[in-house]
Amino acid sequence: MDVIIPGVAMSMTDAAERVLREHSLGAPMHYRRITDLAIEQQLIAPSGLTPEASLNAAITTEIKRRAASDREERFVAHGRGFYGLASPVDPLGGAIDAKNSEVRSQLRGVLGELDPRLFETLIGQLLIALGFEDVAVTKYSGDGGIDLRARLAVGGVTDVWTAIQVKRWAKNVSGRIVRELRGGLGPHERGLVITLSDYTKDARAEAGARDRSPISLVNGDRLVDLLIANDIGVTRRRVTILELDEGSLLSSDGTAPDEAVSRTPSARSSAVRSGKALSVWPLPGGGQVWKQSLDTMLGYVADASPTVRDAISWLLQRFDRVNSEKVARGYWQVPRSFGLLETVGERMALTADGAAYLESPDSDNLLQLLRSSVAGFDELLIALRGHPLTADEGLKLLNEALDVEWESDAQVKFRLGWLENLGVVSQRSGHWELQWDHGTAT
Repeated sequence: MDVIIPGVAMSMTDAAERVLREHSLGAPMHYRRITDLAIEQQLIAPSGLTPEASLNAAITTEIKRRAASDREERFVAHGRGFYGLASPVDPLGGAIDAKNSEVRSQLRGVLGELDPRLFETLIGQLLIALGFEDVAVTKYSGDGGIDLRARLAVGGVTDVWTAIQVKRWAKNVSGRIVRELRGGLGPHERGLVITLSDYTKDARAEAGARDRSPISLVNGDRLVDLLIANDIGVTRRRVTILELDEGSLLSSDGTAPDEAVSRTPSARSSAVRSGKALSVWPLPGGGQVWKQSLDTMLGYVADASPTVRDAISWLLQRFDRVNSEKVARGYWQVPRSFGLLETVGERMALTADGAAYLESPDSDNLLQLLRSSVAGFDELLIALRGHPLTADEGLKLLNEALDVEWESDAQVKFRLGWLENLGVVSQRSGHWELQWDHGTAT
């Protein structure tokens, strides 16, 4: 039976955090993709046939456990198998990471100065925190090179007895030490070596030798990680950091981004109707390339995880005809109203739907997103199945169907413009007609 001792190799959740921090740039990532990258980077060495299911379960379990114990979350579940980091970016420009790095270094220094017997006792505490039972420190002399013994219950089905050797050394552990530990193992024991330093190539080869009693290795970096993860030798302090949620202040009325007209609150209609956005807007670049512009904007967010202000500046530079921050700010509301984009503190990130769409940005997928997130698309499509529509006819239809009082046909033309971008409708002599029927009656 192939058993992985918890916390000895990099855990599934630690591997997921590293992958998200290095590759997601703030965007949610599907657990299958996280697993593929973790295996590719040799962060995990799964023994089962479905490592992606194990990683998904590990993240889900951690989220529930941390929520139950009121601990700070590492992950956010975005639904449909997509996960992101709860705090994807250090809001203090590296100050938090610098402080944590300093504490890690100090902890390692203190460990190196501990009395050897006290160090072994500390390792015993760590083993208990990792789920081992019956942890016992052996006699200080005549221990045969074994410093601790412990039992790990696996799923209530079987027990894994483990003999542990601890080396509080500055030099790397050699293969001889691994061989000596293996020679002292009982008939049904496996071995574990924990050191403050690292291992020679010979030691790693010896530990991984096939057809021999398995030996797991934990080096100094991993040891410090495990101690910190289990709050041994460190304490945590929560701080409140205010971040501007500028994305929540983006325009949500019916005004198009390029309409620089001021409107009184009484003239505005509700932004949401029946769980769907009520207003829709065009995008820069011209009437035939709105989808292309959308894909470019989403790709930028996925790559850069920008602040709202960074995103506005990028849009001004990317599209020549966008000539004001107000207009650029309004354009960023478009993918937000489609459910593809959200703000996490001061930064933009793709939603799970946004990440899924960007993986397969075809017209059919975007059409389904428009119909599910913005009111009025289904109503127009159903009407177009019967006969072509003018913009005036569409305005009357939407005013009745959505219970609004739009005087301008702009919202109708914006919807029809998006459908034309997707090749669903075309315009001829002032009439819009359906080009293909894709389940519009649903």
